Amino acid sequence: MVLQHTPPFTESNIFNEIRDLEVQRLNLMNMKKKGIINGVDVVIQELTKKEFKLKEQKVLEVHSYAITQTSITKNGKQVPRWQTTCGDKRPRCSSYESLIEKLYEHYFGTVMLTDYSFRTMFEAALDERIRTERPKEKTIRDYHSSYKAFISDEFGAKDIRLITPSEVKEYIQNITRELSPTKKRFYKFKGILNLVFNYACDPERRYIEMSPVPGRNKAYEKNLTPTSTKPEDKAFQPEELKLLRNHLRERIKRSKYDVNAYAMLFSSETGLREGEIPSLKWSDITDKAIHIHSQQNDEYRDGKKVYYYNPTTKNEKGVSHNGRFIPITNEIRNILDELKAKQEALGIESEWVFCKENGEWITTVSYYESLYKVCKKLGLKLNNNHAFRIALNSYVYVPMGLPVTERAKLLGHSVDTNLKHYTFARTDDYLEELSEKIDAFNATERRTEREPKKGTSGYLKIIDFQKKQKNLESAKFKAL
Repeated sequence: MVLQHTPPFTESNIFNEIRDLEVQRLNLMNMKKKGIINGVDVVIQELTKKEFKLKEQKVLEVHSYAITQTSITKNGKQVPRWQTTCGDKRPRCSSYESLIEKLYEHYFGTVMLTDYSFRTMFEAALDERIRTERPKEKTIRDYHSSYKAFISDEFGAKDIRLITPSEVKEYIQNITRELSPTKKRFYKFKGILNLVFNYACDPERRYIEMSPVPGRNKAYEKNLTPTSTKPEDKAFQPEELKLLRNHLRERIKRSKYDVNAYAMLFSSETGLREGEIPSLKWSDITDKAIHIHSQQNDEYRDGKKVYYYNPTTKNEKGVSHNGRFIPITNEIRNILDELKAKQEALGIESEWVFCKENGEWITTVSYYESLYKVCKKLGLKLNNNHAFRIALNSYVYVPMGLPVTERAKLLGHSVDTNLKHYTFARTDDYLEELSEKIDAFNATERRTEREPKKGTSGYLKIIDFQKKQKNLESAKFKAL
């Protein structure tokens, strides 16, 4: 028996329709299995038939060999078989439907996704982002570590087309209750969900119609580990800075060459980012200023962490704008002169300002670990380089009266970032200053009440209402 190819009917996107029918069928089968609905067998059969017809059409559009029916002897009986030629193979199946399915997989399996698990979608979504956006290697590592931390094997194996919004909400609720992540970690977790589901519902694929990830986070924030959002709680206090600097000075006196101690002192005076310290070169320093235009980054190559020089700062995001300049104060100059003299005395030759005894640059990890140990030894609750930057902004730049634009320029970020994350009001000083201004204003007003000046209080020119009306009328008359 030979089957003739039937002419295909016109369809704008058969693959999308096949996916939609498959999703509907799987949803109904899943709901029936859970006992949610009954009596849907007829509907499932109809969906299966429609899905098969579309697959058959696509196969017969490209398959040029005849599909024939034959029979084989099995256990002494003749049983039917359907067969055809496909390249150098002759596939044979027990039914026409199963042969069509096999041919469909052969012709379209490379372009049609067969595994719709959350895990597979994550890998595909991340791969697309790497190809189209070229994120930093550290960003890619963060995605993998966040997936490992927050996505269970059970959730990773779920068919993405069958995951409902309520399931996603329940999963977020359970994970945040179990792990109590910080707000920053929570957003990394949600970033994984957004990456995957936005990829799946993209018009290019349309594996799902819309993302089930909730837009608002309020319902889950009660499970987060509370962290302070106030800048003053993230900055070293003046007395802590004094304690740190004294300790570092003592360390320098006791050791032959303590480059990390010099780096920490330098950071407390300049507010450089952690990555900007190792990449600083002696050629970046002039008599009056320090040119900050680079940072040290790292990535994994062949399973090993490698540090490399990035000729842009963090806020430049890979496009150099010549960085920024920091004025050299007496204290900064003393630190640099002392460090240079010590390097020359020890015969250390290097282009890097903060280098090891062999001339290699220090790393961000060694710097952070050194700062962490110092803070722990001194009993300080903060142990990160960010605390230097906020302290410099709010305890030096703000009291100096520097405009926020200048503060932002010196620290290398936006005005909005400076105001929101680096600046805090010193309440006592502010109220005292405000009180003095009010008293001065009132004193002036009281004096003008006793000694009135014609039409003025010293601040505003006050015009009698009737006189103002007359002036307006005379102006109109002149105009006419």
